[in-house]
Amino acid sequence: TPLADHVRVDLELRGCPIDRGQLLEVLTALGVGRKPQLPDEAVCAACKRRGLACVLVAGGLPCLGPVTAAGCGAICPAFGRACYGCFGPVPGANVAALSGRFSELGHSDDEIGRAFAMFTSWAEPFRATAAASLPIVAHPDRAKPGLATREPR
Repeated sequence: TPLADHVRVDLELRGCPIDRGQLLEVLTALGVGRKPQLPDEAVCAACKRRGLACVLVAGGLPCLGPVTAAGCGAICPAFGRACYGCFGPVPGANVAALSGRFSELGHSDDEIGRAFAMFTSWAEPFRATAAASLPIVAHPDRAKPGLATREPR
């Protein structure tokens, strides 16, 4: 489970790994007493700025770019890979619509669940989509009969 489930967190830098530009922005902002200015747009915006072909539209890949917060520079799509959602959901992410699009493209519920069960699978709304499609429960108090559980550390 994320640290914020156990203690109050003032600021979170997401990513796998975090973006050094965002880290510098946070440290600079805190040093001068202002609120950090971090991106609040989807990865798709970064893809468009870089002139990248959309791997969802052009290749039918289950790309999480439309619902994932920017900050990585669209690294995965730049290499023809679908976005894994490393930076977690963008505010107002419409995961249901994206999941529906994945289904329309022929991806199974299992594939869709795996797409949302990557690095930030505990973040809502990714958690609900991943749990609905895969036989996992991320927290014991939400356990359902017949599903595997992991104890929080």
